[in-house]
Amino acid sequence: MVSRILIVLTTLVVIFFSCEREGFITQSDAALRFSLDTLYFDTVFTTLSTVTKSFTIHNPHKEFIRISSLRLAKGNNSVYRINLDGIPGTDFSDIEIPPKDSIYVFVEATLDPNNNDDILLQQDSIVTETNGNIQDVDLVAWGQDVHMLRREIIATQTWVNDKPYLIIDYAIVDSSEVLTMDPGVRVYLHRDAIFAVGGTLIANGEKDLPVTFAGDRLEKFYEDIPGQWGGIWFFAGSKDNYLNYTNIRSGNFGVIVDTFMNDNPTLEIANSTIQHMSSVGLLARGARVKGVNNVISNCGSSALALTIGGRYEFYHCTVANSGTYGVSRKEPSVYMSNYYFYNDTLPSGSVVQKAEIRDIEKAYFGNCIIWGSLGNELIIDKYPDGGVLDYLFENCLGKFDPAEVTITEDKFPGLINLEDPKFISWKEYDFQLDTLSPAKDAGLESIGFQFPTDLNGADRTEDGKPDLGAYERIEGE
Repeated sequence: MVSRILIVLTTLVVIFFSCEREGFITQSDAALRFSLDTLYFDTVFTTLSTVTKSFTIHNPHKEFIRISSLRLAKGNNSVYRINLDGIPGTDFSDIEIPPKDSIYVFVEATLDPNNNDDILLQQDSIVTETNGNIQDVDLVAWGQDVHMLRREIIATQTWVNDKPYLIIDYAIVDSSEVLTMDPGVRVYLHRDAIFAVGGTLIANGEKDLPVTFAGDRLEKFYEDIPGQWGGIWFFAGSKDNYLNYTNIRSGNFGVIVDTFMNDNPTLEIANSTIQHMSSVGLLARGARVKGVNNVISNCGSSALALTIGGRYEFYHCTVANSGTYGVSRKEPSVYMSNYYFYNDTLPSGSVVQKAEIRDIEKAYFGNCIIWGSLGNELIIDKYPDGGVLDYLFENCLGKFDPAEVTITEDKFPGLINLEDPKFISWKEYDFQLDTLSPAKDAGLESIGFQFPTDLNGADRTEDGKPDLGAYERIEGE
């Protein structure tokens, strides 16, 4: 009986170890398959982590295979990090892959400052060893040094166009101080970061060297994704702000301009774009704003909201609002209101809602286009029991529903209503005019000659018939 038991046990041991030997492939020429040979990361700012990327390692064989070593070539000195099955590290061993199966390798990097204004290459590789067979995947990233600002209060100074400026949390131009930005300055903001102005901001962009405000994700995928940072906020009392050739994109809001507290204008913005905001593009609250040759487009709320008083002038501006990613827009492209409600506590302790009326002394639109995806793209919300909301749309093209907007000749002279402006491409965010656009040659000559150069630098007076919007259609170009 004992001998039979020993024979059975011996047989089971032999079978077990035979299966193990046969279950794992051991030939040195048994190669793994990788889903790529090089993992590329787009340019990333130093000190910030990249996005996490991944690739797969596939076992194409009919038997198990064991990776004896998977490691970063530079080890602990690498700027890269690996994660396998939720475990981070730089060196892993004895990784088993079942037949015809795969594993995922996740990789990210944090690049060290390089004290150089140029974009520099950072390389490493992930090396695997299987049965003595060495294979690898190259890792490639480019790092860009930055001027880092975190919770910064800014005194009078000039920012130069050497390396980008990266804002974490917030940066505030202090009251009575002036920040000047040279042509080509790039300002990138981390998630939810705010750029605020209590004093004065002068952004001296040029046509070929615009000033840029954008999120700090530089991958191409993020170019038109809204909500990546907070926005630009001109505080009450800020004055004499000037933005020229300034491109603002992909924030929660583009620009908030708060109540003026002196006789100086709050903001003049020219030759600029505000695009891909998750909420409003430009929100003015009791401010003084002048805009020339601007494009405000693709916002999750109103592109332009003029509220609780102020004075506003817009010439040759294009408002083109089809909404933005994942946002169901309900607000019109242009919204105007001369009041707001607030809660007032009575002596009895009860709370009542009261209206605060603040006059919009002037809201002028000349040679502008206001268009979008809603049936009506304009709301003029004047308090019914008083106050001033004085507006004029002169030689404009609009999408104004007569059932919601009272259109009269004295308030909308020369209006082209409900006619598609025929932009070159909504998909490509190209709001230049097609050759068949009804906005061609429809502008007031007096305004065209007052602002003779369009957003592209073209002469809108050459044919004596300025087009509507920020772009002059030049046939043959």
